[in-house]
Amino acid sequence: MSLYKVVLLIDDDKEDQEIFGDAIKEVDNTIKFLSEFNSDQAINSLSSRKKDKPDIIFLDMNMPRLNGKQLLSELKREPSTEDIPVIMCSTFFGEPDVKEIAKLGAAHHMVKPTRFIDLCQAIAKILETRW
Repeated sequence: MSLYKVVLLIDDDKEDQEIFGDAIKEVDNTIKFLSEFNSDQAINSLSSRKKDKPDIIFLDMNMPRLNGKQLLSELKREPSTEDIPVIMCSTFFGEPDVKEIAKLGAAHHMVKPTRFIDLCQAIAKILETRW
């Protein structure tokens, strides 16, 4: 069972959003899943959101305009989002990336699995952990 009731994914890939949403439902169908396509939408949505504020954010590293690292930095500077755990997601993390995102305030990082069952397991483990 998840410790988090509202999950936000910020990812510019529609297919990744759909697969991630399906995985969230598979892990715990009581979770409210929200998604945003880019940093501008995410910032606007988070700053105006009073209801359904996310309990945890999954953030893609590679996006246009503000990339994941830049958006992470913005989220951690904003009082309304600074305490929300952010899990960075990418197909690959080099050691410099891991160090940089930790320094910027990421709670954790997740390499995007290629198989659906592996994605479900990775999400389940993250959502069972108090960050």
